[in-house]
Amino acid sequence: MKNVSLGVNVLLSVAVIVLYVLYFSGQEKAASTRSEAAPAGTEAKIVYLNMDSLLTNYIQSKELNEAYLKKMEANRTELNYKVKTWTQAGEEFQRKVDNNGFLTRERANQEYADLMLQKEKLEKLEQEMRETALREQMELNQKLYNIIVTFLSEYNKEKGYNLILSTTLGGNVFYAEPGFDITHEVVSQLNARYIKK
Repeated sequence: MKNVSLGVNVLLSVAVIVLYVLYFSGQEKAASTRSEAAPAGTEAKIVYLNMDSLLTNYIQSKELNEAYLKKMEANRTELNYKVKTWTQAGEEFQRKVDNNGFLTRERANQEYADLMLQKEKLEKLEQEMRETALREQMELNQKLYNIIVTFLSEYNKEKGYNLILSTTLGGNVFYAEPGFDITHEVVSQLNARYIKK
């Protein structure tokens, strides 16, 4: 029993020594990696943009969103008109059924089948409109993203920031000292550039 206890103690002692050596050699590697990543004495220049504010105040963003909304309203109006027409046809069908307006049962069944086919087409149209709206919204967002990223890479050549963050209301930046938010300056320059075009 004493031999087993002695063996376990020796094994634990060796494990502690190995961990000790690994821990302190890892610290030296981490310190050297940190010193290679950022030279001592240099400070990172970090700023951020409030994307909500940028997209609200950027003229091209407002125009693209307005055009998108007008198109969605036109689609919704078209769909509502078609649904209203279909509803009226359904009400007319029901009046005919209630007043024995069909000469044969086959004629009533055919008209009912036509109404159901129209309903399926309307549901399919609504689904297509929804998918198109989602795709166009994603394309619009991608277009604005590309414009902003392209602008920021040119803008940063002069400014020399190490990191430009993006935040939104309730996003990652809860507080920053004045001077870190470059949203107003970026919006002004984006608008000036867009107006020139």
